[in-house]
Parts: sequence; structure tokens; C-alpha cells
Amino acid sequence: MPKVKGLSHVVLYVNDMDKMVAFYRDVLGLTVYHENPGRMVFMTADPEVEDHELALAKGREGDAKILAHIAWHVPAVEDVKAFYEGFKAKGVPIDHTVSHAYVAMGNTVSCYFLDPEGNRLEVFALVKDADPEHRHNRQLDLDQSVEEIAAQASGLTPVGAHA
Repeated sequence: MPKVKGLSHVVLYVNDMDKMVAFYRDVLGLTVYHENPGRMVFMTADPEVEDHELALAKGREGDAKILAHIAWHVPAVEDVKAFYEGFKAKGVPIDHTVSHAYVAMGNTVSCYFLDPEGNRLEVFALVKDADPEHRHNRQLDLDQSVEEIAAQASGLTPVGAHA
């Protein structure tokens, strides 16, 4: 069986199309690539590479959520911190911050946040773990410096301690 290489696209049912398009455009910088007016909006981070990573579709009723979260991999811890600071500045609810331990990849610096309809989203970057034999998830304090955040995620510095 073939293996996937990454997220191809996600389709979210939405209640308020305009509010959701504005959120993904203004907070995450996605571009509207194509639209079926009143029905679907296709959005992408890079129209030269992908026609859409995210499609928003009218139709969901009530408060039901259809996914656990959507994750975007960013190149560096600096990027996660920049998103975190931007989310706080724009009043975007932060769900939690954590370092996930992956067997083959190392640890992440992850920031989970919520869109206007309560869908959980994540931006993350990878860091090397200080002790791959004892890898585990760790809470993170993204209000610290990039160096301190990377040290927390790698297991070099406990949360709240300053390097």
C-alpha cells in the first residue's frame, strides 16, 4: 500500500462562509483560488503549487465538528512563535501548546488554536530531541524566546525554566 507524503487537502463544512474565508485568509494567509459561489471556496497557501489545501463547503448544521484538527507544518520554531504571537494579537483562541514526540521525526513545537466555528487547528515545526530513547510529549510555553521554546521541546529545559 502506498504511503501519503502529507496533507493534500481538507474540506470543512461551515456555517458562515464569509467569516471562515476571512479567518483563513487574514490569519493564516491562504489565498482564494477558486469558488463555487454560495457553495464552496477553495483556498491554498501557494497557488503555483496547489490549487487548494483547504475547501470550505456550506452545509454543516448545528455545532457538530467533523475533524480532530488540521495541521500545517512550518519550517522553523520561529514561524510557530510568529503565528502564536499573531494569533494572540488578533484575538484568536489558543487551545494549547505542546511538543509531540514522533518516533522517526523528533519532537514538534506545536500551537493549537481555534477558528471562528471552533475547529481545532495546529501549526508545528520539528526540533531534534535531546534523548531520542526517552521521547515524550511536553507542554510548552510559547511566550518564551525561540531558543527557550526549542530547548523545552527537545527536553533540554523544563517548562517555565529559563535557559
